[in-house]
Amino acid sequence: MPPEPPLRALTSAEIAAYDEDGVVHAPDLFPPHWLDRMQTAIDRIVSEPTFFGRALSRQEAGFTGDLFLWKQDPDFHEWVFASPAARIAQQVLRTPTVRHFYDQLFVKQPGCQMRTPWHQDITFWPVQLDSRALCSIWISFDDVTRESSRLEFVRGSQRWTERYKAVTPTYDPYMLASDLPEPPDVEAHRDDYDLFSPNTKRGDCLIFDPFVLHGSSGNYSTSVARRAFSTRWAGDDVRYESRPATMPLLWKHGLRDGQSLSGPLFPQVLPECIPGEVERGFRGPEPPDPENLRRFGEAVSRVGAGGTERV
Repeated sequence: MPPEPPLRALTSAEIAAYDEDGVVHAPDLFPPHWLDRMQTAIDRIVSEPTFFGRALSRQEAGFTGDLFLWKQDPDFHEWVFASPAARIAQQVLRTPTVRHFYDQLFVKQPGCQMRTPWHQDITFWPVQLDSRALCSIWISFDDVTRESSRLEFVRGSQRWTERYKAVTPTYDPYMLASDLPEPPDVEAHRDDYDLFSPNTKRGDCLIFDPFVLHGSSGNYSTSVARRAFSTRWAGDDVRYESRPATMPLLWKHGLRDGQSLSGPLFPQVLPECIPGEVERGFRGPEPPDPENLRRFGEAVSRVGAGGTERV
């Protein structure tokens, strides 16, 4: 079965905003049954995190992060292959071919003080830094306001030539082991930037470019959680590059530097799935590859001792 269509197509004005600002706020795209299903799935993952979730979360601080859930949970797998997300990405990428790059969960419970530092997504990712045919679809399963950690973007910053160090909410030393410069201190000079930070309703999307500078505060609400989930999508000719201090790929992918994203870790969803890349139906959790897991652990240890690593 192909992915379900969205409730509506993106308008020409919304696509123009994505091109001009690097981000667009797009409501009313996902049917309610998808929102209900994924909200339940997110709550389950918060209570039973995956390997990545146990490593990335700070439960005592009210923060849950998780990655590659589609490899490990049937609901997230179905979101990739059956929800409207791939068709929405296809509209902004303007490509017949759409591949799933990876998914990511961000949950800030009421009172979570952890902010998401200003960053560009592209420098987190093991792809060539001139890769443009990528986008993120961020969707919240709660109403989000400034108080409860809405996202903020620097409009037009996707056109900047500078690339900045990847900074995680936990200031992970592995990701900081990079020669790239620190991101600008937007918080100290907010009036110098054209900031875009819309309130969002449950189910609203923020679709954004991987080069746009963005971040968020902690969740200062005492009663409202901020449950958000992002899928990353690739169009034609995005090429793998094993740069230092980037997101670890703990599943085998078989790619060498310079090769286009493909294969079982980055499956094609549109115009159709490719037989042999990945099973269309969920066949059970796929744990990380033990060798990749071992190498990543060793790399983290070496970075802690002052080195830099490629994974």
